[in-house]
Amino acid sequence: MAEDRYAFLRELDLFADETHKPFYWQPEPLQRKTPAALLIHGFPGTPADMRPMGHSFLAAGWVAHAPLLPGFGPGIATLPERRFTEWVEVVREEAAQLRRDHEVVVVVGHSMGAAFTVLATAAERVSAQVLLAPYWRFGGPAQTMLWPVLRWVARRWRPLRAVDLDEERIRDGIRQFGPEIDLDDALTRERLRDLVVPTELLDELRRLGDATNRMAPRSDVPTLVVQGMRDGMVRPRDTDRLIRRLPCVAGYELLDSTHRIVDQDDGAWERVERAVMKFAQPFADGR
Repeated sequence: MAEDRYAFLRELDLFADETHKPFYWQPEPLQRKTPAALLIHGFPGTPADMRPMGHSFLAAGWVAHAPLLPGFGPGIATLPERRFTEWVEVVREEAAQLRRDHEVVVVVGHSMGAAFTVLATAAERVSAQVLLAPYWRFGGPAQTMLWPVLRWVARRWRPLRAVDLDEERIRDGIRQFGPEIDLDDALTRERLRDLVVPTELLDELRRLGDATNRMAPRSDVPTLVVQGMRDGMVRPRDTDRLIRRLPCVAGYELLDSTHRIVDQDDGAWERVERAVMKFAQPFADGR
């Protein structure tokens, strides 16, 4: 069933570009004292989203590693079959491996990758973590309260069925997911409108948010949080609530930006990069 349902996505060859693959960049010479940054993409992203941050760490003499989480990128057709615990375990294992090889490890997560980061650092001790536009809450109070009923009433959701595909905000969102999609092609538009998201997947995102909220007090490592004021996906007031749950927040940057704060084309990128490196570098320097 999943294969047929997502054949359209595979036909588009959305993630064929090399930039979507995992990367492991290292400076020379590589030593145990060389600090390492683990960079975790969000939903439905790939390591391509974390490449600008990876270049910043590499230029500062760090190892920069960004894995591709299961069910993302070329494997997106399998995404509805995944469980959030699988993603968290991948992040935890990657952090543990870097800790075996490096004295200093900082984990940087964007959006849903920040939720994976919080859950992983609650179980695996690292030097510090950076949470960029951190997802943790599924919808508002009304959606959360009604969700147990809604998931059984509507087992399948077509998010693009009724949207205006000519609206620039919608087109920008789809381009972020797949720049190769021709939004002016009639057949492509029809297929996009029929694209189905199982409510089981949405329920998994809800479970992830609940787990992040519950486990945040155990993520007791130095933490930097960066949030965009104009973020329509992760609201600043929700980030404020998460910060109150985290025990070791060392800094909070609220910038004039959107959810795409990891994008070099975002107007706030230089401030994001500067804040992250200013926070991370003292751990490498032993300060």
